[in-house]
Amino acid sequence: MLRAIVPAIALFGAAALGVVALRGTVDESLDAKPAVAEPEAAEPKFAEVSPHQIRTASLRKEGDGHYWATARVNGAVVKFLVDTGATMISLTKRDARKIGVDTDKLVRSLDVRTAAGRVKAGMVYVEKIEIDGVVLENVQAVVLEEGLEYSLLGMSFLNRLEGWDVTPGAIIIHQ
Repeated sequence: MLRAIVPAIALFGAAALGVVALRGTVDESLDAKPAVAEPEAAEPKFAEVSPHQIRTASLRKEGDGHYWATARVNGAVVKFLVDTGATMISLTKRDARKIGVDTDKLVRSLDVRTAAGRVKAGMVYVEKIEIDGVVLENVQAVVLEEGLEYSLLGMSFLNRLEGWDVTPGAIIIHQ
């Protein structure tokens, strides 16, 4: 039995000596770096916003109790009353002209129900609407001949967002 133990102890001792001998060479060849990098003294670099990051905008509540949004629509500035009860973006004739719609050639084949009653409307697609970095393209809208004092930002816009939250002072939209 002793004959079996002596070779095992000798083998273990040789392995331990090999590890000790290699330890010095391994440690010297490693380029150890701290787990947390120290801040560099160079100018800070700002991250670019990826098109895949969520963008948010705030549609403010004004003193009249309504939520309002100022948007760039096809390059023109349009002020919208946010209306979650409106199925689509509803444009006044004035704002439709401002964004490039030829209202004289617009076919008014839709019968739209508004707070003022039924009116005729024409369907259009807004090429691009942007509110503080939140951008949607090809959004369905209607142009009303009459019955609107302000254009309405309706559900054809809000439903295309990632989400939106109502707070006491604003509606926060997420894309």
